[in-house]
Amino acid sequence: MIVESFLCQQFLDMHCSQCALVSSSGQMIGAGAGEEIDKIRCVIRMNNAPTQGYERDVGNRTSVRVVSHTSVPLLVKNEHYYFQESADTTYVVWGPDRNMRQDGKGRTFNTLLRIAMKYPDVRIYAVTKEKIQYCDSVFQNETGKNR
Repeated sequence: MIVESFLCQQFLDMHCSQCALVSSSGQMIGAGAGEEIDKIRCVIRMNNAPTQGYERDVGNRTSVRVVSHTSVPLLVKNEHYYFQESADTTYVVWGPDRNMRQDGKGRTFNTLLRIAMKYPDVRIYAVTKEKIQYCDSVFQNETGKNR
């Protein structure tokens, strides 16, 4: 993944030989796959998909949580859980430039900056504008649809 760290301007360098990608759609309810998911070294979850109360179906470990700008307020509502109790999680946040801009006017960026300062051990990375444009073009080429 090529994303920049919030405070350090570092790129995330993570390599997983095997991973579990757990969506936030709710389709896992009743699957009973939690134990199998937790055995996998790298567990990637989307947005604010809960694990508490659903461990039997979705497991409880999270290596990486990929979050859209629209889900950041939902994480902040339960910041103690997401940023203190889940200290081993790496957060990768993406959003439009207007929300992620670093000139003091990026609403999502400012929120995450406050979180990073309040919880200094939290690892938060932002997907660069160039990578978002690249992903948008791949999505459009593969699906024929403009996200």
